[in-house]
Amino acid sequence: MRRPCLRLPVLLSACVLLACASPPPASPPAAVEVPIQVVENMVLVAASVNGGPSALLVVDTGATSTMLTPRLLARLGIAVPADAPKHKVRVVGGQTLDVPFVKIARIKIGGATMIDQEIGVYEIHPDAPILEGLLGGDFLNRYRVTLDRSAKQMRLEPLGR
Repeated sequence: MRRPCLRLPVLLSACVLLACASPPPASPPAAVEVPIQVVENMVLVAASVNGGPSALLVVDTGATSTMLTPRLLARLGIAVPADAPKHKVRVVGGQTLDVPFVKIARIKIGGATMIDQEIGVYEIHPDAPILEGLLGGDFLNRYRVTLDRSAKQMRLEPLGR
């Protein structure tokens, strides 16, 4: 869709029309800061999955993939098919698991978003039902991540990829 152009003298009109027809250059994404909670040495962050209500995720810089619990997916109305592809993932403590993966349309942490990503489905901490997943490398590796425990903030600076 073209933006409306002002009427200018004929000599400038070709340049003005080209400038008006093309979209303005995109500005580089800005860093975002999001609040965190620190509980028993775990860093927790609120996330929105597919635009749904907030879910509490463990920030796991050692995990290769983001994982969500089966109960969170059930709450969102997302079924895990019996034939869902399974992948090996590394989680807290270096443990490797074989878990099913499903495609999620959007995971949003503050102003940072991951779109159309396959995520693992696993009950990360059965004794803590408030924890609904973990935020892994597939999300975190897109950013320079700074965790400031005393300020209770996580800063995500997009990497130029």
